[in-house]
Order: sequence, then C-alpha cells, then structure tokens
Amino acid sequence: MREDILNKVKEQLAIDYNCNVQDFDNNENIITNLKITKDCRKYNDDKEVLRILVINGKAVICADECIKDWCVEKLLTFPAEWMFLYSVLRRIDKKLNELGYEIDNTHHYYLPKDNKYDGAKNFKLKWYEKDEILQFKGDNRFDEAFAFDSNYPDVLGVAALDSKGNILGMAGASEDSNIMWQIGVNVLPEANGKGIASVLVQSLKNEILKRGKIPFYGTVESHIISQKVALKSGFYPVFAEVKIRKINKEN
Repeated sequence: MREDILNKVKEQLAIDYNCNVQDFDNNENIITNLKITKDCRKYNDDKEVLRILVINGKAVICADECIKDWCVEKLLTFPAEWMFLYSVLRRIDKKLNELGYEIDNTHHYYLPKDNKYDGAKNFKLKWYEKDEILQFKGDNRFDEAFAFDSNYPDVLGVAALDSKGNILGMAGASEDSNIMWQIGVNVLPEANGKGIASVLVQSLKNEILKRGKIPFYGTVESHIISQKVALKSGFYPVFAEVKIRKINKEN
C-alpha cells in the first residue's frame, strides 16, 4: 500500500511542479517553468511566481520567468535538505519582496504507511458529509479541520462526542486535488490529552482510503504536538513545500 500511494502522490506532484515522475528518481535539483493547470493543487487566488518542493533529497523549483534566472543562480545547486533553513528562506523572501511577494509558510507533509486504528475510547464518532459541514462555517473551534475555501473544498468530517453528545474534537478532509485529500484536526482545550486527535485522524485516514483517495497530513516545523499526532496515526514524513503569497500592503 505504501509504495502504491507514494507513486500516485508523485504523479500529482509532477502535475503541480510541471515535471516528470521520473524526475523524482534522483537527488539532483531541477528548475521548471511555472504552469498552473486545473489539476494542480492551488491554495490561494494570487498569481503565482514560485513553488518549491523538497522530496527524496532533491528540490523541484517551479519558477515564473521573473524569478527563474535568480533561482538558477542561487538555488539550483544548493543542497535540497537545507533548502528551508531560515537563512536560505530569508534570501528567497528578500528576492520575492522585490517582486511584490513573500513567503507565506513552509509545511512538511505526511503520507499513510498503514491503516492502523487504535479505536475510540470514552467517546463515539459522528460523521459529516460535504453538505453537512456547512453548519460549522464561522465556528472558530474547528478552523484547522475545515477551511471553507473553494480552492480546496471541505468534503468529509468526523467528530468525537462525549456521552452527552457534545463535540470534543473534529477532523476534516479537504479535496486538495482529485486524488489527494488533506486532513486537519482540532481538539477542544478541555479535551486535550485524551488521545482524541490521533483517533480522529486515524479514523478519517482510513475512511479516505476506503473511498479510493489518498489522505495526507501537513504541519510546520515548530508544531511538535501535530507531528506526534501524524506519527501516532500511521503517517510518515515524505515531502516539504514552501508557499508564496502577494504582500498585503495594508498590513
């Protein structure tokens, strides 16, 4: 299962970064022409100028003409495993600033290695399909579970309930591409430390697999708790990306 999933994800990443699947078979950095199609994962409505992926010891740098020459000079031969050091990101961000853009964030992503399930403990699960998720719009308790963004619409959710039917936590899946659904999770403060997050993520992971899609989980370097949830839920780290946005001059 693990290898089949990885191969399918590489197919999606090849679309996202305008390269060939075979390009992932070595550790030499490449730079490609930025080309956004309807099948690409897309996370904001800004015109994109740069995408950077690190996977399997290599960087795939997808660049617009306005920054491509700079990327060739500064990034093409730089060791991919150190690409997201703050000192390197600072240089990239400085160049992007000249073009009216900035680094939004860097995430590393996990793929499922198994369909393990530890099982719910002192709570039961309740599932929500796409239309049912709308009831939580504007509910900040579940801002990680649901994004309500047309670029990656929320398609499935699962809640942990106590004996009185109160929600203790929620995990949601967004349709980031035709084959990849991303998982996010929130646990209410009063329910922390009970293993709810990992049960929700495991449950959602397995249900997504049953539906013929690939679940994936993303977090940032400093969110150790989130990383532990991913590992406990049967995921393993595979790739990392940097995301770019236009500079908001009002801030």
